[in-house]
Amino acid sequence: MTKFDRLSSLFWIGVASLICTEAIRIGPGSLLNPGPGFLPLGAGLLIGIFGLIIFILTSKRPEGKKEVLWEPKARVGKVISAVVSILAYAFLIDYLGFHLITLLWIGFVCWKIGEMGWKEAVLTSLSTTFCCYLLFERYLGIHFSKGVLGSIF
Repeated sequence: MTKFDRLSSLFWIGVASLICTEAIRIGPGSLLNPGPGFLPLGAGLLIGIFGLIIFILTSKRPEGKKEVLWEPKARVGKVISAVVSILAYAFLIDYLGFHLITLLWIGFVCWKIGEMGWKEAVLTSLSTTFCCYLLFERYLGIHFSKGVLGSIF
């Protein structure tokens, strides 16, 4: 397993190098005046850093140690619920609107998948949705679909 981790980390380091090279070629600009290559350069650097971290960590791990992706007692139902809920989020965002679907989705994920109590799930979903509203709509000026709540706001 360690051999495959090392190979995959080298692959991602190579991909990151290509991304960074192209981002520099098209011009990243500066922090105050970002160019078209600014975001790809940042993404490439992150991919490269994560690949390097994985390579370093796997080189220190003994070869014989087995690691599993899923614990034996993992609930497949939670994985299926997570995938279905993400797909539902993507399909319903235009109809219900960003705020309502985010509120419902975060609540569902916290309550059913994260096994929080319903009070914690409601508080988490309300605070997350409010923070998203503040960050995107108020601070960044990005407006999302209002959906069925469009006439209220």
